[in-house]
Amino acid sequence: MSDEIILTTHRDVEFDPETYVTTYYSRVAGEEGDMLTFFLDGLKNAFKSGAITGMKLLDIGTGPILHTAFCAAPWFEEITLSDFAHINLEFLQKWKEGEISHMDPVFEYLVEKNEKGMDVDKRQDELRRKIKHIVHCDVTLPNPIAATPVDGVVFDAITSSLCLEAASVTLDDYAKTVQNLSSLLKPGGHLVIIGVLEETFYRIGDVRFKCTYISKNQVQDIYKKEGFEIISLKDLKETCSSHKYLSEYSDYKNAFVMIAKKT
Repeated sequence: MSDEIILTTHRDVEFDPETYVTTYYSRVAGEEGDMLTFFLDGLKNAFKSGAITGMKLLDIGTGPILHTAFCAAPWFEEITLSDFAHINLEFLQKWKEGEISHMDPVFEYLVEKNEKGMDVDKRQDELRRKIKHIVHCDVTLPNPIAATPVDGVVFDAITSSLCLEAASVTLDDYAKTVQNLSSLLKPGGHLVIIGVLEETFYRIGDVRFKCTYISKNQVQDIYKKEGFEIISLKDLKETCSSHKYLSEYSDYKNAFVMIAKKT
C-alpha cells in the first residue's frame, strides 16, 4: 500500500476511534494464539485475586477502548480515564452517558469466561458509576495529567494498554514515559501494562502509526531502572504454543502483559 502515510506520532493526524475498534476489538476469537484473547485473559488474571486494589485507578492512554477499566472496576472506587486525542475523550464520554453501545463482544467474553452468572449490563453500569473523570493526558510530559481535575492526585494503581510504545519514538522516549507514569503512582502501587514487542508500526484504516521498537529484555530493564519490581511479565510467544500475526495491520513480533510494583 504505497499511498499509506507513516507518521511519527499521533499528533500529526486525527485518530479514528470507530475504525480502530472495528479493526481490533469487534471480535474475540477465544483461541490460543489470538492476541486479543491473550490480552483479555492476562488482564483478568491480573485482577482476579484482588491483590491489585485501592481507592483510585488511572487508565493511561485509554483510547476508545475500555477493557482495562472493565477488568479493574470491581477493585477500585474511583476510575480516571485519559487520552491524548480529544476525539477519544468525547467517544468515552458518550459511552459513559449511555449514548453508544461499545465493545460488547469484549465485555461478554470477559464475563462469560471469568464471571459466570454475572450480568454484563450490570458490570458496565458499575464501570460507568465508578468513572469519575475523563481527562486529557500526554505521557511525554513530566506531569501527563497537568491542568486537569486530577492534577496532583497520586493513584493506587495505573493501567495502560498499547499506549507507551505508540506515544514514543526512541527507547529513551519510552523510558521517559515510564518515569512520567511513575510520578503519578504512590509507593507500593501497581502498574498493569499491556504492550507489543519488536513493532515499528500499526495501521488504522489507511494510516500507519510508528511505534518504538522494543524487546522484552529492554522493557524489563527500563521498568527496573525506573524503580519497579516486576511481579510477572507474560509474553504471547511463551504463553501460547502458536500465535497468529496480524501482518496486515502491524509488524509486531510478540506481545506482553506485565504487573509491576513501585518500590
